[in-house]
Amino acid sequence: KIALLVGNNRYQHHPNLMAPVTDVFELSLLLEQLGFQVVSLLDLNKAEMVTAVSRFLQLLGKGVYAIFYYAGHGYEHSGRNYMVPVDAPQPYAPENCISVQRILQKMQQQQTALNLILLDTCRKWYNPECALSQVQPLEPWGNTVYGYATSEDAEAYELQDGEFSSGIFMKYLKKHILQEKKVTHMLEDVLEDIGRDPLVTGKQVMEIKHTLKEARSLTDPI
Repeated sequence: KIALLVGNNRYQHHPNLMAPVTDVFELSLLLEQLGFQVVSLLDLNKAEMVTAVSRFLQLLGKGVYAIFYYAGHGYEHSGRNYMVPVDAPQPYAPENCISVQRILQKMQQQQTALNLILLDTCRKWYNPECALSQVQPLEPWGNTVYGYATSEDAEAYELQDGEFSSGIFMKYLKKHILQEKKVTHMLEDVLEDIGRDPLVTGKQVMEIKHTLKEARSLTDPI
């Protein structure tokens, strides 16, 4: 069980965020309780993100449960999701950002038993003139789960309470992540709780996509 958590707060050319540093810390503690070996990194530039992901991929292999979590600025372009490193210039462009789909494709190539991608970013459509990054279609292995903090072309919100700040997504993920149930069912509980939160009604609805063909749970002994 291996997890890479990346939280980008302090941006050189974009508004700073508050919640990722707290969210990464709290998620790392919960995943350690579930038996995951966790690497948590904050405020990465593009080169650092590329290096972190390549090291993470080297740890994966047959039968591994792999989680990749990212909190920070992000956007969507023609169904592809991009994470924004702290040194990315304005405006966003794929060559300055990191393709989520490309990471997932490489995770699959390691023959993992479970790939869970949790994206706590906005998914506003952006920059239709830019060329898309090259991504091969995923193999139909039935081992992949996406948990998007928000739905297509929508924003993801932070909660600020004095000194403490947390993303709406993490507020409810923390509540459910230790449950002994199929990971997709656990995420459905998170989705339903976000849907009931009056602060984001009509603004943020979580989205889940998956091809998980077996009842894999984050509580499974490995």
